[in-house]
Amino acid sequence: MTWKMKEVVLTVILAVACGVIYLGWSTLWIPISALVGPVGAGFMFGIWIIASPIVAYIIRKPGAALIAEVAAAAVELLTGSHFGLSALLIGVFQGIGAEIAFALFGYKRYNLMTLMLSGALAAVGGVLYNLIANGFGYYTLQVLMTTLVIQVISGMILGGWLAKIIVEALCKTGVLDQYEIMKVRRKKGNANGIASRV
Repeated sequence: MTWKMKEVVLTVILAVACGVIYLGWSTLWIPISALVGPVGAGFMFGIWIIASPIVAYIIRKPGAALIAEVAAAAVELLTGSHFGLSALLIGVFQGIGAEIAFALFGYKRYNLMTLMLSGALAAVGGVLYNLIANGFGYYTLQVLMTTLVIQVISGMILGGWLAKIIVEALCKTGVLDQYEIMKVRRKKGNANGIASRV
């Protein structure tokens, strides 16, 4: 499935926008993690993976979730993230996790459940990266499981569910009329119209 230039451009625009948001979110994470600890601050996780479900939901092509997340993470890194290179590396793991959710359904199911699953699997990818980067002895089992549960929930809500809300709002403005998400909806609408007349 080849990408059209307009899809590439939109992915770049959304990745840059999300990358800037990631940078701001990373800055906000510092005082919040100081107040509630890094495990407690895990509730913020979902925003850091929102590029994946947003772009995948609109473009609906293999690789969209991974490309969007890596690109957004690269923007965060290049704009001065205090996480340094790890911002990009964890983005790769998160992007792979998010991509798996859409691949599981053959890139044919783009509903709320799939978007939330992408957020959950992105969280698993993020935790996996932290285990590799910090070493398996860095966490106790209780801390590891608590971190995973908090980030999975955050990924589902602030990643998948919020992504759907944002894209649906964009659909209403008409800016996505030339993209796959709206083409699919028009086809369904036409099919339903034909069925109702039969």
